[in-house]
Amino acid sequence: MSAKKGDLNLLIPGADGWEIWTGSNASGYQLHSATGHLLALDVTGFPSGSVGMAIPVRQVSAVPFRAQTDDLALLGDLAAMQLEKNGTRPALDGGQLTDHFVFGASPEETHLTAVVMNPPSEGQLPRRSPEAFDISPRCLPLVAGKVVVWRELGRWIFGIGKPGQALYFQCLSGEYLDDRAGNEVRLAMTQLQIQGLLKESPDSVVVWAHDSATDARSEEIEAFARGIGISVHTSPRPSPSWPAPPSRLLPADVRAERLATKGKRNRNILIAALLVAYLGLVAYLYLDLQKAQGAATIAQRDASGISGEAEFLLAHQAKWDELRPVVEDEFQPFEVLLNAYRALPNTNTARFIRLTKTSFTNQYREIDGDMQVFREVVLEGNADQENQQKIPAFAGNLRASRELEDFRWEIPPEIVDKRSGKLTFTFTGNATD
Repeated sequence: MSAKKGDLNLLIPGADGWEIWTGSNASGYQLHSATGHLLALDVTGFPSGSVGMAIPVRQVSAVPFRAQTDDLALLGDLAAMQLEKNGTRPALDGGQLTDHFVFGASPEETHLTAVVMNPPSEGQLPRRSPEAFDISPRCLPLVAGKVVVWRELGRWIFGIGKPGQALYFQCLSGEYLDDRAGNEVRLAMTQLQIQGLLKESPDSVVVWAHDSATDARSEEIEAFARGIGISVHTSPRPSPSWPAPPSRLLPADVRAERLATKGKRNRNILIAALLVAYLGLVAYLYLDLQKAQGAATIAQRDASGISGEAEFLLAHQAKWDELRPVVEDEFQPFEVLLNAYRALPNTNTARFIRLTKTSFTNQYREIDGDMQVFREVVLEGNADQENQQKIPAFAGNLRASRELEDFRWEIPPEIVDKRSGKLTFTFTGNATD
């Protein structure tokens, strides 16, 4: 089956290997090919068009929680604090590994799920870089009011949610659907009910079949039903879809590749422009020489003048590149320090943390034998000992800030100043091209 113009290729984790689906949300997706490969690197044969990758559940952790607000602007900070509270920290140099999804909202309360993606290990990303990433439970139409169980890359998965939205999901610990697996799902439902996230217990379980030898047998279904305590039935796994908009998840390798591609494209555009100008100049001189041989001296003099202007243009471009660190809006010192100040967990009436010194470096340096733009922001501050918890909250806000996402933060433990008795800290953020 050939892809149509504008179609999206979905890389979906199947029961025992990766699958490629092709289509669109409007026309639906059709299975292009199913493989037995457990590593995405081994998958080949993508049709032409963009690629969206569904991240397997085994590579993602879900943390559902209730936020006592309906202000969407605060949810990102609250999700970061919830992940910090649960000890689910993403790798600092792994790219954009966290995101949050709203599951439901009511006046002054929002139910949402924060997710953390493990940094992909070798072989877990395809050779052809995806344009977007999302988690597999959001790509499958979960059934509202029911627990959905399916097989994914050789592991049994369960999820609770509704089409396009997932409240909670995880891998089951055993290899088979049995009473122990049922108890595991029942315990997860109980925890969600205690948190107030699951007001009505699911009335049944749907086990998706994949038409393969690894589908759950009837005796497994019966044992699983005994363990979970509600009815269980099977049905074919439906076709996937692609969330709109997709998540903000972006592994570091893919982000680095995009930045390199963008830089190469800009250089190619400049080279092409100079080449066009050069060819135009050559054509002009050739025609001029054809008209009159006697004007060759004048033409050569003109060419020399134009060549000098070209050299002046290249020198001007080089000087402009040197000034780049101080003219880029997103890295101006005032903007960076203002975004750091906005991350303080202070209120209009209370200042829990005081910044005592801030500094910002934004210049070219030789790094690994190459001249690169070196950016570093250093934040020094203090807090009273009774406000100790505000310091990690400040650190979490810095890491979660979209305006500061290019900085990798070093957050050493705070220390007690012997003279003042206050807790002092020094946070350092680095962003290097």
